Amino acid sequence: MAVAVTRRERWTVEMAALVVVGLLAMASPTMQLSVKKPLRGTVQKSSEEPRSIGLIVTEICCEKALNESGIFHVNSSVELLGRTFVLGTIQGAHIVYVRSASRPAANVGITLQIMADNFNLGGVILLGYGQALNDSLSVGSVVIPKWIAATGVWIWQPFYAEEEDEGQLKFTEFNYPEGGANLLGSVEYEKSQIYVNGKVKETFWTPAIISLEWLRAAYKTSVHLVESVEVVHGLKLASADMQLNNEAYKKFLYKTFGASTADTSSFAGLLGAYTNNLRFLVVRGVSGGENETDMVAANAVKVLDRFIFLISVPRASS
Repeated sequence: MAVAVTRRERWTVEMAALVVVGLLAMASPTMQLSVKKPLRGTVQKSSEEPRSIGLIVTEICCEKALNESGIFHVNSSVELLGRTFVLGTIQGAHIVYVRSASRPAANVGITLQIMADNFNLGGVILLGYGQALNDSLSVGSVVIPKWIAATGVWIWQPFYAEEEDEGQLKFTEFNYPEGGANLLGSVEYEKSQIYVNGKVKETFWTPAIISLEWLRAAYKTSVHLVESVEVVHGLKLASADMQLNNEAYKKFLYKTFGASTADTSSFAGLLGAYTNNLRFLVVRGVSGGENETDMVAANAVKVLDRFIFLISVPRASS
């Protein structure tokens, strides 16, 4: 049986619909939100959507610096496997941001894979800070490494190993105050296995910037930065799943392998980028201790902002 609807009732329904549409329009993508309090949503990967840049941090100070900089304009977020992925823009470029657990470093690789599986990515940037291994780098400068090695892949040789079988790290050389034999023997550093274009390759030093365009933009960051931040390029980064606070070991890494900086998670991110054939970049502020982390993180964010401005990516309309 048909139900009669009066003109007044029809007008009431139409007005309610207009109110709903108006509320939706107010919650537009230009809404300024924090990465800590984003607008929750859902995600469905689509190849038709503009490619985004994945941005991964592991330190709270870096998230704080990103928030305080005001460069990240947040639209929404989605929860995936315990991680909050925040969607927004930097310099008009589409960004998928996440703060990942870092201990062990495998967490970063897993987070990158979740991101690659659920979002249409054009590349990934790791933002954070690392330690200088020699005196040539100043606290507060920002390093964009050209090479990364996993310096936690070892064969621990026995005490009685023949001289030709000894590893690069010989514990007898670090006896103090007296020399002599050391039951710890030596450590031999091995090459890492990396999936490149679906095939496993073994390498010790792996290129940290996979894209030529991103490499050129990285070198331009120091020229285009308005504020005075020293940006250092072309260096080697030693990445291992351990906190490095030992000066003797820092000098060993520098003298033996030529590494200038060290961190815990860059190589894990590099593996995920190569596996998914994604462009990749590491931006590391040089830290000298806990007291400088806020300043170091702020400098790293400035370099990130300039780099994203320089690269060629789809931009959101203003």
